[in-house]
Amino acid sequence: MQKKIAFLFPGQGTVPSSPPVDGRRGERLLALAEQAGIPILSMLQNGDHDRLVRTENAQPAIFIDSLSKEEALRSRGIVPAAVAGHSLGEYAALVSSGVIPSPEDALAVVIDRGRLMGRVHGGGMAAILKLPLAKVEEICDGIDGAVNVANINGPTQIVISGDLEYLQAAMDACQDAGGRVIKLDVSGPFHTPLLAAAQVALAPSIERLEFLAANIPFVSSVSGRMESDPTTIRSLLLTQITACVQWVSTIESLVKLGIDVAIEVGPGKVLTNMGRRITDRIEFVTFKEAIDGAV
Repeated sequence: MQKKIAFLFPGQGTVPSSPPVDGRRGERLLALAEQAGIPILSMLQNGDHDRLVRTENAQPAIFIDSLSKEEALRSRGIVPAAVAGHSLGEYAALVSSGVIPSPEDALAVVIDRGRLMGRVHGGGMAAILKLPLAKVEEICDGIDGAVNVANINGPTQIVISGDLEYLQAAMDACQDAGGRVIKLDVSGPFHTPLLAAAQVALAPSIERLEFLAANIPFVSSVSGRMESDPTTIRSLLLTQITACVQWVSTIESLVKLGIDVAIEVGPGKVLTNMGRRITDRIEFVTFKEAIDGAV
């Protein structure tokens, strides 16, 4: 019996450390990024990691890397029965599913997204481990300021985001409650209302994108459900950078779809590790493991 495979596309957690795998799509997108003033290939070849991890550069680099790897998997006959993306990864997932038919147009929006999000400062994010969602929500609700749950990455792996002063208070409270707290190296308070201005500025770029009915089931990390209506998907994408990432619900929806194997189609293993903590009903593998024959 043939296994049902899902492609999972990562967000900004890991940037590529080497040029995308060979493929026409990757070459074309790298050239477009270069024309837009983002010399990703040069940064990779020169080992300019500090520059590459900046939000404005990291987002298009991850998007291009993911779609290049997606092309490599398909060329080997590995095709998905469903797709999902974590935050930024939704853009690659929507290209993979056929909802956004033009990867070039999607890249243009990703470039805009990275630049707008990269300009937001004055806040931060922290991962909270070993505490359940309800407890983290209770702590955030009790802080007199802008602190929100930004990512639900696992049953006891929650990311909070907000203004730095209030974020520190929430971090201290989580630690006092027995949680393990890890401050994240990001430029702003992503996935909170503090990015509302950036979201409004990005909206015209998303509105210009063509959206079609999905060829492959797409699970939204904003709703945590399978979405098929192009208008609904566009609406969810419009709210994405201020909305909480519902990753646990996303993986649970893939379980309901009968997915057997989920491949992380990107440069790292962040989603692979997350998935293994969420469920044992899906086998999670990295891109390298998939290429090496794990699928």
